[in-house]
Amino acid sequence: MSNALFINGIFNGVLTEIIQAQDAHNGGEYFLQPYKGQVIKFLKKQQPTSDAPIRLYISTTENLSQICYTAEIIRWEDKRELSEQRSEEVAAILKRDQSGEAGHFTGFDRNANKSVNLVTIRSLRRLDSLHSTSLLRKASDDLPLKKRTRAGGWSEVYDIGDCVNLPVETREQYKSELSSSVAETVNLSDDELHERLASAVKIPERVQVVSVGYRRNPNVIVAVFRRAKGICERCGQRAPFIRRSDGTPYLETHHWTPLSQGGEDTVENAAALCPNCHRELHHGQTSGEQLNAPDKI
Repeated sequence: MSNALFINGIFNGVLTEIIQAQDAHNGGEYFLQPYKGQVIKFLKKQQPTSDAPIRLYISTTENLSQICYTAEIIRWEDKRELSEQRSEEVAAILKRDQSGEAGHFTGFDRNANKSVNLVTIRSLRRLDSLHSTSLLRKASDDLPLKKRTRAGGWSEVYDIGDCVNLPVETREQYKSELSSSVAETVNLSDDELHERLASAVKIPERVQVVSVGYRRNPNVIVAVFRRAKGICERCGQRAPFIRRSDGTPYLETHHWTPLSQGGEDTVENAAALCPNCHRELHHGQTSGEQLNAPDKI
């Protein structure tokens, strides 16, 4: 897995100016000047180029908790080491396309050790659907980025590819559309079905499916599994197999009153079920029945 860079909290005006310049020039190269005196060691070591760019993820000062933009880094420079010719070149581009950043560059004090990084980017894009920065995992410890409360700084992260650019659907939308398509397809004749299969795209389109979940209480899960002792609390049969991860009987936690309907995450409202019973309760003819937990356990 390749690595990428996350920059925390860039002014939206800086990014909007670059987007406008890209539209006017049909692309081009532009600059970011993170306001910090430390060198971005990751970029200094990797030395990105046009042929070997590094993906960039950006949050804005207005929205620190979400990935708002992506781009490609194609060059990194230490402003203290720029030649006079290169400095003049950068200043001219900034004056023409990024006037809001021009003064920041021309007023740079080589002895002040502030804003020393000059990052050249291309293909800056504002995301249609914003994503939590916790989607990014730090390369240093493989942990998700923590929520930031102040702008500034950066992190080397794992590159999640084009995941943030994929179309987004809710789990409910995804399931509903698929179910409707399957219901329609059931009515086709065998010949019609074979004809569709022959012309079908073999590699499916990738989408991002989002859903709302609940932060479950691990104590409830453990207590329910201990109570069950490897036996399904609905059908009374042993767990169908042993978990590879920890060698325990494979049962699943079911809430008699679903959490989505205001059910409590408690031992009294939960049961350890085999996969068949669990699926039957959710998808079988028993689905939707008012099941009373005490009568079942």
